[in-house]
Amino acid sequence: MNERRLARLKQQIKQRLAEVLQRDIADPKLGLVTITRIELDTEFTHCKAYWSVLSGSNQDDKARRESAGVLNRARGFCQREMARVLHTRSVPHLEFLFDEGIDGALRMQELIREVNAPKHSGPGEGQPDENPPGEKGDLPSPDSAGTHDPAAGDSPKTDDA
Repeated sequence: MNERRLARLKQQIKQRLAEVLQRDIADPKLGLVTITRIELDTEFTHCKAYWSVLSGSNQDDKARRESAGVLNRARGFCQREMARVLHTRSVPHLEFLFDEGIDGALRMQELIREVNAPKHSGPGEGQPDENPPGEKGDLPSPDSAGTHDPAAGDSPKTDDA
């Protein structure tokens, strides 16, 4: 199948599934589901719809299980609705799969945040110096010798006088 046609069909399937999930499925157990991507084989016989769900941090697993159940029960309906917008000889078998990529990215972000977080072990232990060598603390202040303000009309300070 032509790559451009395949990409166009993937986009049509993604848009139609998103519409069906948002407007036509009235199950309160279905969370805020987002279709993240579509994988379609070249023979157009199998379609994998990857999804994610937005929920509170303490209810992630519960929302995921409930939404997966709703999507599995609504698979046939979604497949028929997909057939209405696709102008093809056959309709691919639809399968809903949870997108692990988003959870993995969130986990990785949390791990990076933990590594970069300052560790407080005790007073004076493990804390960085206020002015490590080569930092601003080693430089003379602007009020010290060797500086002048030509706009103020004063001459440069020297050690000769």
